[in-house]
Amino acid sequence: MFSVRKVKTKSGSIAVQVVQYVGHRSIISKHIDSTKDDIELTSLRQRAFEWIEEQSSQLSLFPVQKQKVLVVDRGECTKVTHHFAFRFFISCLDECGLSHLPRLLLDLAIMRLIEPASKLRSVELLQYYFGIKYSQRIYRNIPKLTACKTDIEQCAYAVAQEKFNEPFYFILYDVTTLYFESFKADEFKVQGFSKGNKSQQPQIVIGLLVTQTGFPLSYQVFSGNTFEGKTMLPVVEKFISGHPETRPIIVADAAMLDEERLTELREKKISYIVGARLANANLELVKQIHGVLNGNHGAMARFPSRHGDLVCDLYPIYQPRLVGSPAGF
Repeated sequence: MFSVRKVKTKSGSIAVQVVQYVGHRSIISKHIDSTKDDIELTSLRQRAFEWIEEQSSQLSLFPVQKQKVLVVDRGECTKVTHHFAFRFFISCLDECGLSHLPRLLLDLAIMRLIEPASKLRSVELLQYYFGIKYSQRIYRNIPKLTACKTDIEQCAYAVAQEKFNEPFYFILYDVTTLYFESFKADEFKVQGFSKGNKSQQPQIVIGLLVTQTGFPLSYQVFSGNTFEGKTMLPVVEKFISGHPETRPIIVADAAMLDEERLTELREKKISYIVGARLANANLELVKQIHGVLNGNHGAMARFPSRHGDLVCDLYPIYQPRLVGSPAGF
């Protein structure tokens, strides 16, 4: 009858062996291997029991389910595949109602999610990983893909409303800059205030509109020297015109809006919440805020101003916000 035993070797390792006991002697039938690792030791014992099972012609009354143990240190990666990720993203696009878009656009978007790279490199990776072949002439077709922007934004709105039950009480707006690894500018890619500290390189400005949970709804691209405050109204107006049943409150940071922009919002009857700077307030108002809040954490107060109500709370420091509601809420 076979038995599995562990024996300590001279090197300090633990050897796993299959033995038979004959009288007072043990006969080694199979030396499995030796190790100093407890996890691998479990794997060696499993291999020993499997060897015994192969040598025995009698079935066990209580069969044990085989377990596979992977020893990472001794494992070897022979191939990487992204087929599951590709199928997953295809399903997501279909669920969002985007599967009708040009296949080139979908493939490039998926590849950018799986392994971000340039368009040329993305084409190479599509062929390497999935056998999807495109010629380098895709650059002729890429400008045509901009025609899909409105359709994509409509799908994004529908997904946010139907899948995520977004109420659209308010929407958030912000801008960023994308620079180009080039010093050659044109009428669109120009130098400007860079959020990435690349002021010497041409850039573009992107304004993005998202829901209160961060789900993207709409965006527009502006020339690189556009003041960020001037980007918000075109994006917001386009969104509202495309969804007239929605009149959300616009939320932005203090750097986004100035007095001229606030006046435009009020004239167009768009409600807003924007970060405010107490440093720009007069001394009497600052004293009034300090007196009302009185250093109580969590305290909140509302003060009228010419730009709307100034809402201040103390948690843990003053956090003023300017609230305007010409449309009423």
